[in-house]
Amino acid sequence: MLTKKHIGLAITAILAGSLVARADIKSTIQGAASGTTVNCSGSYSVSGSIAVPSGVTVAGPATFNFTSSSSDGFTMSGSSAKLQSLTITGAKHGVDVKGSGCSITSCTATGNHDSGIELDNSGSKNNTVSGCTSYNNADSSGGNADGFAVKNGTGSGNKFSNCTGYQNSDDGYDFYGANGTITLSGCQAYSNGSANGKTGNGDGFKMGGTYNQAHTYTSCTAHNNTAGSTKRGFDTNHNTAAIHLNSCHSYSNGSKDVLGNCVLSNCTMQN
Repeated sequence: MLTKKHIGLAITAILAGSLVARADIKSTIQGAASGTTVNCSGSYSVSGSIAVPSGVTVAGPATFNFTSSSSDGFTMSGSSAKLQSLTITGAKHGVDVKGSGCSITSCTATGNHDSGIELDNSGSKNNTVSGCTSYNNADSSGGNADGFAVKNGTGSGNKFSNCTGYQNSDDGYDFYGANGTITLSGCQAYSNGSANGKTGNGDGFKMGGTYNQAHTYTSCTAHNNTAGSTKRGFDTNHNTAAIHLNSCHSYSNGSKDVLGNCVLSNCTMQN
C-alpha cells in the first residue's frame, strides 16, 4: 500500500527532470522506503554516489551523469534493490553491487572510469543483470575497466542474461576473484581491450582467476576482441574448474581461446 509519502517521492522524482532541482533526485532515492518505485525521466547531474536502499526500485528511462570519477554511481549494498532503464555515465563504477537479490535491467553503463557494472565482495550473491549494455568504460591504466565485473570474493547465484559488453579498456566480462558460480545466457562480448586511448587485456569473457568455480555460459558469443595484451574470446585465466560452455561461439579474436578444463557442448571455439 502506497502512503502519501511514497506517492510524494514518486511525484518528486518525475518532476526532477524539469521542475525540481536536479540535486533533489539523490535525496529522493536515498530517502525512499522499501517497496517504493522512484520513477525518473530526463537527465540528472549528480555529485557523489547514490545509495539505493533495500527494496527500492529506480526506474527510467533516464540518464544519470555522475560528476565525480572517484565515486561509484549507483551503489546497492542491501537486498532486493532494482535499477531499470537507466543510462549511467561519468562515475568510477557505474553500478557497484555489494548486496543480494538485486536486479539491474535494461540499463546502459558508458563513459565510466572503471567497470560499468560490478558485483563485488562476499555479500554480493543471487543478483541478476539482464538486457544491459556496458561500453566505452576506461580507467587510467586501462587494465581494470571491464564492461561487467564480478570480483573480490563474491558469493554464488549471480546471473547475467542478454547483456553486451564492448569497447571497454580491459575485458567485456571479468570474473577474476569470483568465489561463487555464475550463470550467463545470451551474452555478447566484442571489440574489448581499448577505450579512450587506454589498453588492457582485451578478453571477451575472462572466466575466473584466484578461485576455481564452475561457471556456466549458454549461447554466449565473443568476437573481434583484437586489442590489448591477451585479446581472447574465452579465457579460463587459470580457473581449473569444469566451466560449462553450451552453444557458445568465438571467432575473429586476436588470440586463441584458453579453455583449460572447460566442458564444451555444441560450441565453435577459436583454437
